[in-house]
Amino acid sequence: AGCGSALPAAHMSLDDVAQLRAPPIWQAVATQPAVRRALLITVSLTALQQLSGVANLFNFSSTYLLARGFSDATCASVAVAVHASNVCATLLTALLMDYLGRRRLLLASTFGAAACAALLTLAAASPLEPWAPPLCIAAAAGFVGSFALGLGPVALLLPAEVFPAAYRSTGAALASSVHWTAQFATTFVFLLQAERLGAAAFVPHAALLLFGLVFAAVHVPETRGKSLDQIEKELSRS
Repeated sequence: AGCGSALPAAHMSLDDVAQLRAPPIWQAVATQPAVRRALLITVSLTALQQLSGVANLFNFSSTYLLARGFSDATCASVAVAVHASNVCATLLTALLMDYLGRRRLLLASTFGAAACAALLTLAAASPLEPWAPPLCIAAAAGFVGSFALGLGPVALLLPAEVFPAAYRSTGAALASSVHWTAQFATTFVFLLQAERLGAAAFVPHAALLLFGLVFAAVHVPETRGKSLDQIEKELSRS
């Protein structure tokens, strides 16, 4: 019986052993700065992912643009442009992630998405101007492309890099829960938001992106080229 009970422990990884010996994550948040800051960073970024409004652009761009007076052809071009931009930017990110680093991509991505949301608002406010349809298409593609270059992948990658081993799985699960909750909330209110704000429907998203840019600049460390122990020590000191 003794040998049988020892077998599972012999096959456990170091992360599993650490998780069994560690206090609950809520207790660790109160007592361990590294866990507290890791949770703040990951939850905030996964929420920002969806509060950016990128899902609304995929799901409701035609509804939003038709209501503003754009043609079916412009709406179709936007739909094609955002998906093409998403694919191209995602492939580019795979090449740049370890070359430029997570933090640099995240900051550039968040700024780019905010700027494109502002340009989209400008185009939506003047649908009858000859420059509005091409600006609308370019801004929508730029918005999604910017998101896919950093905010999209980096926010999903960081839970695996910033949490100490004992809390990595729980922290990633919490960040994922916030991600889907924020997506539901953002998409649930967008049609009412567009009805009330009109052309300015994406202004709240642009404002949240600018807030997120400041947050990332202050709180998010660079993790490229660092061991998990180095990252944990850096978060503990901050």
